[in-house]
Amino acid sequence: MYSITTFQELMKGLPRAAFDQAVARHNAAKYTKHFKPWNHMTAMVYAQASGAPSLRALETGFNAHASHHYHL
Repeated sequence: MYSITTFQELMKGLPRAAFDQAVARHNAAKYTKHFKPWNHMTAMVYAQASGAPSLRALETGFNAHASHHYHL
């Protein structure tokens, strides 16, 4: 059964269209190839919310919930 996670509720408050407009306005995605600005924003919000002290802790925490990745 599908249920909305707390992280998804948090991300609902971030307007994707406004974020994309800001990225376009500042040409922030000029040199990106694979790790897009929205993915970077999602990772940074997750790091702040989870209190991850390092990239390794962020990766471990994020991959612990692999079944929820498709919702992002």
